[in-house]
Amino acid sequence: MHPLIRISFALFLLCFAALNSFAGPTSVRPVNTIPFNLKHIEKLDSFLRARVSVISVKKESELSAEEVSASSGRICSCQVLNLESSNYDHRYMVLLAEKKNDGSGAAFEIAKNRIQKEKKHLKQMFYDKVKVVAEMHGTGSCKAMFYQLRTANSNLQLYEILNADIN
Repeated sequence: MHPLIRISFALFLLCFAALNSFAGPTSVRPVNTIPFNLKHIEKLDSFLRARVSVISVKKESELSAEEVSASSGRICSCQVLNLESSNYDHRYMVLLAEKKNDGSGAAFEIAKNRIQKEKKHLKQMFYDKVKVVAEMHGTGSCKAMFYQLRTANSNLQLYEILNADIN
């Protein structure tokens, strides 16, 4: 075979291989390998700063008897999670647990434990990494808390509202 034909054929194969090694719009491989950019970090920072002023976080032991009776009768515990596996990377997933406020000091702890059980299940069955981005507790319904959080950060996605009254 003539050397000019052999060299041109080899260059053609190298160019073809190089073009196919990059991900295109129809490829299943990720195009952006860096998971965070500056815009995401700024949104997360503003989200965390806004939460301090919107939701007042109190422990059950700090609530007076009037505040417990004046509340809507429900408490809500919330965690914002980043869920990551080999196939999926879900950011800012909101996991909420709602419990009837019976006046005991352990109501917030029971709701938080329900979230911990669900996170353990998620890590065991579906995701390799489960990372807590933010954590909040408050009185009232979880649906109202989610809408307050959603107004501060539109990237939040509701994973589930758990019922902490069920064992």
